[in-house]
Amino acid sequence: ATYIDRSLNESEDPPLTDEDRGWWAFQTPVRPPLPGIKATDRARTPIDQFLLARLEKKQISFSDEVDRATLLQRAYMDLVGLPPSIGEVRRFEQDPDPLAFERRIDQLLGSPAFGQRWARRWLDSVGYTDVEGVDNDADIIKYLEGKWRYRDYVVDALNSNMPHDQFLREQLAGDELVDWRSVERYTPEISRHLVATGFLRQAGDSTGSPELNTADIRTRVLLNTVQAVTSNLLGVTLHCAQCHTHKFDPISQADYYRVIAIFAPAFNSQKWKHVKVRHLFTVSAQEKAAIDAHNAEQQKQADRAGAEIKSIRDASRARLLEMKTALIPEPVREDFQAAVATPAENRNEVQKYLVEKLAALVKIEPAEVEGALDESARQRIAELNSSIGQLQAAKKSYQQVEALWEFAAAPTQYLFRRGEFEKPGPAVPAGVVRVMDRGEQPFVIPPAAADAVTSGYRRAFAEWLTEPHHPTTARVYVNRIWQRYFGRGIVETTDNFGISGMQPSHPQLLDWLARDFVDNGWDVKRLHRMIVTSSVYRQASEAGVEVSAAEEIDPENILLWRMPLRRLEAEIIRDRTLATSGVLQDQLGGPPVPVLPRADSSVVIDIAKLSRKADQYRRSLYILARRNYHLTQLDVFDQPVLSLNCTQRNSSSVVQQSLNMLNSQFLFDQAGLFADRVRREAASSSSSDQIERAFELALCRQPADEEMTLCSDFLARQEQQVQAEGGQSAEMAQRVALEALCQMLLNTNEFLYVR
Repeated sequence: ATYIDRSLNESEDPPLTDEDRGWWAFQTPVRPPLPGIKATDRARTPIDQFLLARLEKKQISFSDEVDRATLLQRAYMDLVGLPPSIGEVRRFEQDPDPLAFERRIDQLLGSPAFGQRWARRWLDSVGYTDVEGVDNDADIIKYLEGKWRYRDYVVDALNSNMPHDQFLREQLAGDELVDWRSVERYTPEISRHLVATGFLRQAGDSTGSPELNTADIRTRVLLNTVQAVTSNLLGVTLHCAQCHTHKFDPISQADYYRVIAIFAPAFNSQKWKHVKVRHLFTVSAQEKAAIDAHNAEQQKQADRAGAEIKSIRDASRARLLEMKTALIPEPVREDFQAAVATPAENRNEVQKYLVEKLAALVKIEPAEVEGALDESARQRIAELNSSIGQLQAAKKSYQQVEALWEFAAAPTQYLFRRGEFEKPGPAVPAGVVRVMDRGEQPFVIPPAAADAVTSGYRRAFAEWLTEPHHPTTARVYVNRIWQRYFGRGIVETTDNFGISGMQPSHPQLLDWLARDFVDNGWDVKRLHRMIVTSSVYRQASEAGVEVSAAEEIDPENILLWRMPLRRLEAEIIRDRTLATSGVLQDQLGGPPVPVLPRADSSVVIDIAKLSRKADQYRRSLYILARRNYHLTQLDVFDQPVLSLNCTQRNSSSVVQQSLNMLNSQFLFDQAGLFADRVRREAASSSSSDQIERAFELALCRQPADEEMTLCSDFLARQEQQVQAEGGQSAEMAQRVALEALCQMLLNTNEFLYVR
C-alpha cells in the first residue's frame, strides 16, 4: 500500500498539557517521609508505618498476630509453594530467638524452590507457553522446541537474585547487549542473554503454516508482542491507541506506533522469519559449523562402513541366489531369471506365471544370509558395526534457542490509519510514550556505528525503561508483588495505572516501595523479605465472631487491618498434593512434561511419552504450557487461558472444583499414595496414630480432640460399610477407609487456602 507523505496531524499526535503530565502515575516516584504512628510496637518495617498511619486515622489497628505454626505455613506456601514438615513447624514454635522468623525467611529465599514458585507468576505476566500459534485445536499440540529454556532462565534469575533492572534489560535486548555473532564460542553470559530474549517470543505466531504466513498475521505478532510488553512493564493500556489517540490517557496514536517501531526491526513483516526457522542454537555460528562438519565426517565414515557391511552381505546373498537358482529346471531357468529382472508392471502373462510359481524357491531370508557367512566375514561385520557405534557416539549436538534478534535493516514504521496495516499513514520514528519520558535521561537512540548489525532500538528502550527515575517501571513491579501477597494490589488494576484504572489505596506506600526498590539496586529478594517480615503480613486472617469496628469501617479490608484469606493457585494445589502424598519430583529445569488431550475433553499427563515414569509427579511449573488446553487439574482451579498474557489471575469458586477434587482419577491416585505413606510413617497401625500422621502431612499440625473423635468414627463407619457392601477383608476395608480419610483432608479448605 502507498503511505501518506505528510506530517502527523494533531489528532494523531496531540500536544501534552500540564494536566496530562500531572497524573500521579506519570510523575517520578519520590520517597515520602515515614509517617508518625502511635502503635510503634506494631511496626516492624516502614510498610507497617504507612499502613498503621491510615488505620489510626480511622481509629483502628492491625489484628492480632497469627499463631507461629500458621505463620510458618503461610510463608512456606507464599515463598516456595510447598508446605513445611511437622518437624520444621515444631522447631519454629519452640525457637526462642526473636529473629527466628527472619532466619526462616532467609532460608526460604535461598531455596531453589523460591525461583520455581515465583517464576510462574512472572511467566503469567509474560504469557509464556511451550507451543507455537494460537493453539485452537485441543488434539494438535505444536510443541516449540527450546522455549523451555526461557522458563528456566526466569527460575535461575530469581534464585540468583538478579537485579530487576538487569533482568528487564536482558529480556528486552539481550541480543544487543553482547557480541554473539562473531565469537568463536558462546560464554555462559552470551547464552543467558540470548535465552532471555525468549521474553519477546511468547505472542501466538502461526506463520509456520504457509497458508497463515501472511502480512496481517505477521503484523499481529508484532502488535501482540508490544501489547504484552507494555501491559506487563509499563502498566498502561497502550494498545487502546492502535486505531486512534487514547480516549482517556494522554497517549497518542503516534505514541503507539513509536513504540511499535522499537520492535519492528526484529518483527519485520517484509523480511519475516516464520516461527519454525526463527531460532538460534545453543552454540555459536562458528561452533555450529565445526560441529556440522565433524558430524558429517563421522557420518561419512559410518556410511562407508555400512556400505562395506552391505557388500559382504550382498556377496553372501548372491552366492545363495546362485545355489537356489541352480535348483530350478534348466528349460525354464533362463526365462525365470528374465521374468525376475523385468519390472512387475511390464511382465507378460508367462513371466507373471513363472514368478508366481517359482519365486518362493529362490526367496532368501536375512537369517540365511547371516548363516551363510564364514567366520572371517562375521568378524569383519562385527568390527564394522562397532566402528559405526563409536562414530555415531562421537557426534556432537546442539539444541534450539527460541530467541529474538535482528537480521535486516530497520524498516520505516508508519502510523496505521484506523489501525489497519493496509492503510499506512505518515512515517513514525522509534520512540516512547511522551508523557512518560521525563526522567533525568530522556529516551534517545544512540547513532548506529557504520558496521552496526542491529538498530539498537530495544537496547535504548530497555535503558530508558530501567532508568532510576522512570515513572512506572518500579511502581508496576512492586505493586504486582504486593498483589500476589495480599490478593489485591495497592493499585488494584495491576496492568492499568492510567486514568481509567483504579487510584492507589496507599499512594505514599507505593512510592516509598518503588523508590526503596530502585535505590537498593532493584533487589528482588530484599523486597520480598521486607513484605513477609512486616507486621501486616503476620496478622491473623480470620475475623472475630463478632463484627468489629474495623469490619464496619473497612468491610473490604482495603486498609489491611487483617491478613486476607487467599486460595492457593492451581499449580500450588497440585504441588502440595504431590508433596503430601510423598511422590513430588522437585528437580530443576528441563523440557516440559507432555500432556494428552482425551476424548472426554480432559487433559492428563502423557505417561507413554515420559522417559521416566516419575516425571508425571514433577512440579506443575514444568507441565507443558498451552494457551487454551491446560492439565484438567490446573484448569479447574483457574490456570489462565493465555490468549495474550495475564497480570492478575481470577480466583473462582465453581462446582467443577469440588467435583474434580472428589471424583478425578488424579485425586483417587494421590489419596491412595497418601494413605500408603501414612501407613509407612505412622507410629503404629492404630487408627489414632494414622489419623495423627495424616493431619501432620496434610495440614502440618496434629488433630484437635474433636477432630480425632470425628475421624475415628469416620474410619470405623467406612470400614463397616466396605465390608458390608463388598465382602472385603478387614485389612482391605481399613485400607479403603484410610484412603477416604486422606482424600477428605485433601479437600479441606485448610489444605486449599493460605490462612
